[in-house]
Amino acid sequence: MADKEIIETDQEPGAPHPRLTYSFIGHEAQEAMLAGALGGRMHHAWLLSGPKGLGKATLAYRFARVALGARRKGKRPLDVDPEDEVTRRIAAQAHPDLFVLRRGYNDRGRPRREIAVDDARELGHFFSLAPSQGGMRVAVMDAVDDLSRNAANAILKTLEEPPPRSVLLLVCHAPGAALATIRSRCRRLALKPLSDDQMRAALGGKSDEALLKLSKGRPGRAIALHGQGVDATGADLDDVLRQLQRGEARHVLMSMYERLSGEPFERLAAVLDLAAEWTRGAGADNLSEGWADAWSALEQLRIEAEDLDMDPRHALARAVSILDRAAAAKR
Repeated sequence: MADKEIIETDQEPGAPHPRLTYSFIGHEAQEAMLAGALGGRMHHAWLLSGPKGLGKATLAYRFARVALGARRKGKRPLDVDPEDEVTRRIAAQAHPDLFVLRRGYNDRGRPRREIAVDDARELGHFFSLAPSQGGMRVAVMDAVDDLSRNAANAILKTLEEPPPRSVLLLVCHAPGAALATIRSRCRRLALKPLSDDQMRAALGGKSDEALLKLSKGRPGRAIALHGQGVDATGADLDDVLRQLQRGEARHVLMSMYERLSGEPFERLAAVLDLAAEWTRGAGADNLSEGWADAWSALEQLRIEAEDLDMDPRHALARAVSILDRAAAAKR
């Protein structure tokens, strides 16, 4: 029996990890800005912002490869040779001058909700050392949104007193929620959703129209949904909204849960994420506060389910109640 694929805490289930992703569509201006900075005066910290699934972490790793000396190969300024030694070491998480700050695991072996303060302090220790290869030291934080308050405070000293020949790339899904003291010390680089044509180019054979509509210009989101088995029927937003508004949430959620691949908690997380997307769509169509309340309740349920190792069936039953209440309020 083949070993179960390990999903890392900064990886979408069903999608390859950003450090293993070499093709890149869109975001030409943002990539050119990062590449150009390598040849001039490099700012010590960059905040790569935009909705989750746009390719922010992929861009960060593209920069890291070139900054650490990978051989360039390709038409874009941060394209590299996948077989280059630096590229291979980064892919294997074995490059001594690259540090990745992300959520760790708790005592039960489950991903933590936040980046712990002890992990954040390791960033300062990493930057206190001289580059082992004689070039630069690069750190990727994925994501700022996951920092606990103590962890956020722990990285401020590094941002305030950056060591020479060091660059910190901070992935951020919601920059407005990040500490102002962090934002003010970074150069902001905002990524925007891709056009439908760009999405089709990025996704190739995975680009059915329903997934394009649901992923809203975010190729990473579309790849993850496809990888977990969300097909065109399950992703048809208009059809799903009609069913939810008729009070058929149980059928929608349970059929989607059964159709998805992966471990029970991975499938539950995917269903709750989709339900949140659906409530956003329902709220836009109905201008109803009930759907906005449903979105907030689903977000809270997702957190509780993760923290308490909630039985997926119990969590789904609660999600059904939340959605049915919103539909009943509209009727």
